[in-house]
Amino acid sequence: MSDPLVRLLKRVRKAHNVTQAYVEECMQLPPDTYRHIERGRRALPDLRHDLVDWVQRFENCINASKEERREILEELSRSILDQFRRLLRDIEENS
Repeated sequence: MSDPLVRLLKRVRKAHNVTQAYVEECMQLPPDTYRHIERGRRALPDLRHDLVDWVQRFENCINASKEERREILEELSRSILDQFRRLLRDIEENS
């Protein structure tokens, strides 16, 4: 699990004593989806696949505090910028 956003989500989830199974149920994810995300077997959704909405649903499911939401937003912003840079690079390479 090398994604800093995933590491943060895991830390916050554990701080709230919320199980992976509960996150999946609350977010209406297929079984094992969140577990595989935390273990690095599956990627988080990306910009094109509702990453921001996904993270907001996660925050609501675990009842993240204002400070935790701020911290998640900061990491999410970095993740979005990285994804946007990669998309631009791909466009330039394919032009």
